[in-house]
Amino acid sequence: MAISYRQRGKKKNWDYRIFDKNKKVVASNSGFKTKKEAMLEASKIELELLNGNVIDSNISLYQLWQKWYNLQIVPLNKSQGTIAHHKHRGKLVLDYFKDKSATNINFSEYQEFINEYAKRVGKDTVRRLNAEVRKVIQFAKKDKLSIIDFTDGVVITGQASRKIKKEKAIKSSADYHKLLKELKHNIELKFNIIDYLLFTQLKTGLRFGEVLGLTWDCVLNKTQEVKTYRRYDPRKKEWRPPKTATSVRTIPIDSETLNVLNQLKEIQSRDIEQTNIKNKENHIFFDLYTVVPTNHEVNKRLREHLKKLKLKPLDLSATGIRHTYASIMLGYGIDIWVIASNMGHKDITQITQTYGHLIKEKEESENKRVREFLSQ
Repeated sequence: MAISYRQRGKKKNWDYRIFDKNKKVVASNSGFKTKKEAMLEASKIELELLNGNVIDSNISLYQLWQKWYNLQIVPLNKSQGTIAHHKHRGKLVLDYFKDKSATNINFSEYQEFINEYAKRVGKDTVRRLNAEVRKVIQFAKKDKLSIIDFTDGVVITGQASRKIKKEKAIKSSADYHKLLKELKHNIELKFNIIDYLLFTQLKTGLRFGEVLGLTWDCVLNKTQEVKTYRRYDPRKKEWRPPKTATSVRTIPIDSETLNVLNQLKEIQSRDIEQTNIKNKENHIFFDLYTVVPTNHEVNKRLREHLKKLKLKPLDLSATGIRHTYASIMLGYGIDIWVIASNMGHKDITQITQTYGHLIKEKEESENKRVREFLSQ
């Protein structure tokens, strides 16, 4: 290998370039105040290159993204929807920066990229793109690429959502219990696996994929809990990993929920024995005819109950059941960190963003108690 040094520009800063045996530049950097500083880094990088530990400094940001994607995303076996989002973000990087070396992208240029994207999408979407690029840069740094983190300090903007905000949850505790009572009545009256599923979801706040992913070993009778550590995709009929690391958790349930689940287990065992149909995956919510219910089937059944009981929102979905759980728990006064943990969130950010109005009401109520105490 060979190294060349140059002093350039108005500020007379030094740069270096490292060439391989074919005289191709394999690493470079600039902006050093003295030649000695440039030589110190160049020598270190040359040694790393000889040991095969450094990414080619001419690699483009898209090529870096591709390497990160292949090594850290593909092995996770994520859903097609999630993969599509990653690929879309990769294409955005490719379309804007093309084959420009990642080490030559500066902060202002990256801010322009973010600003352009923010003109047509919402703030959350921009934030996700920036977070992904940051992961790519951190990945490159671990491979000893000398690159500035141009995502650090970037200002995130975006368009206001054009979607009309719909009611996401049942907000009344009375309506929540009314729906539970209706489901329990139907469970006792006739067998419908979706009613069991809805009842359990209302009692746990599980994601739809998580509640479908429950197997009989997930019911912990001694501690009155259910555990979740994976998801099930009914459309593809395959298991999916947990959404996040904090999605692996146990959730407290009451004796009524345990009784309902144990009753279901007895009915299921009897029916399987009589029909000789196998529940190979040991699913809790397993129907002899439809096997595992789909999101569409669950939403349809839920809305039939809502219409009958005249409960709003009439278009509530299985996802809305999860929001209902959080809303009711907050309204009851359960600690926000406990709710976040039970729902599989790493912190309270999502809870505060989604249910800020309820938290504000709780804050006002608690401040009233503070005044009462101080006036004693």
